[in-house]
Amino acid sequence: MQVFKLFLRIAKSKLPSGLIYVIVFFAIVFPMSKTGSEQMNFQETELDIAVFDEDGSAASKALVDQIAKNNTIKDIKNDPKLILDAMYYEQVDYTLTIKKGYGQKLGLTDKKDTKDSLFETYHLHDSYATAMMEQYLDEYVRMVRSFVAGGNELDSAIKKTEERIDKKADVSFAEFDNGSVKDENYPESFSFVFRYMPYVLISVLINALCPILLVMRKKDQRYRMNCSSTKMSRFSGQLFLGSAVLVLGIWLIFIIGAAIMYGGIFKGANCWIAVLNSFIFGLIAAAIAILISSFNPSEDIISMMTQCIGLGMCFLCGVFVPQSMLSEGVLKAARFLPAYWYEKVNDILCGVQSGSMGDVWIGILIQVGFLIAILLAGVLLSRQKPEKSGLRAGIKKTA
Repeated sequence: MQVFKLFLRIAKSKLPSGLIYVIVFFAIVFPMSKTGSEQMNFQETELDIAVFDEDGSAASKALVDQIAKNNTIKDIKNDPKLILDAMYYEQVDYTLTIKKGYGQKLGLTDKKDTKDSLFETYHLHDSYATAMMEQYLDEYVRMVRSFVAGGNELDSAIKKTEERIDKKADVSFAEFDNGSVKDENYPESFSFVFRYMPYVLISVLINALCPILLVMRKKDQRYRMNCSSTKMSRFSGQLFLGSAVLVLGIWLIFIIGAAIMYGGIFKGANCWIAVLNSFIFGLIAAAIAILISSFNPSEDIISMMTQCIGLGMCFLCGVFVPQSMLSEGVLKAARFLPAYWYEKVNDILCGVQSGSMGDVWIGILIQVGFLIAILLAGVLLSRQKPEKSGLRAGIKKTA
């Protein structure tokens, strides 16, 4: 097993460059998976608001009570320094001052009298929540004045405004299965882990496997093997065994990491089919590495080819951009690449695309076809004879 031991020794020196992609992969996918699960829940935004009622009228108190229904009122002294400190330390998100004369001006329908004459607002950062609060105040004033203009007294107008504002909208998330094989144990939020796996598998395996194969297949190395007692079949077998161990080890790192993010052992058939799908694509990535090494490129060219193949295939096939957002022309071209069928299977399993279990197995079988074709091409190229040595045997004539 000398060839196998040599393979592992070379792999040990080449793996650190490939493991960088592993760290980056989990650093990106874990937050995306967590964010994806949070998007399935709706919760109304609440602000920490400091309200200063300088008017003290019934209308101003009604507004304060209305704001307190959906926000938290903070008790802070009306001191600019204290307010600024509270906002800086994020104890308060928004400051509202109800000016004197609010109760008298609220019922006026003069177009020149705007919201700015009624309130004084202050916030440290512009955000969606503070913009919603500004819109809320503007809508509240306009609605009260609309009821007053319709002939209602101010008190009645305020009550009717509160009734309209207190109405809650029913928020629900629509799911479109369309006959898909979606499984609750394999949600879309977790499918991000497997969606981005093609890029990292291609990057790690090509960067880790190609340099090892190039060292093992150097011209001088092959000459020495031909002169040794080790048969070429044993050399190829041990080389294949080392490659299989490397591929399986790298793939297991991702699967174990995915299981930790999942929260334990995978549940449901769809999860295990996704695991099988990723294993087949891992073999495809290894076959691509074998094919590239057959051309005996330099290490600089390997790095360039890794980026071209990885980024190009992933952008075209729906890894970085979902297939539902790609044009028909791009998808037609992507069908000739294995990553397209990998992503199609993954999208069907998580319910993003409609399809049956038959479509899933067809996609997996097509990937197996790509694997066989790439392996055959790599084997045929690797069997080519190495370039002849520059040494030539000369015959010197004797006298």
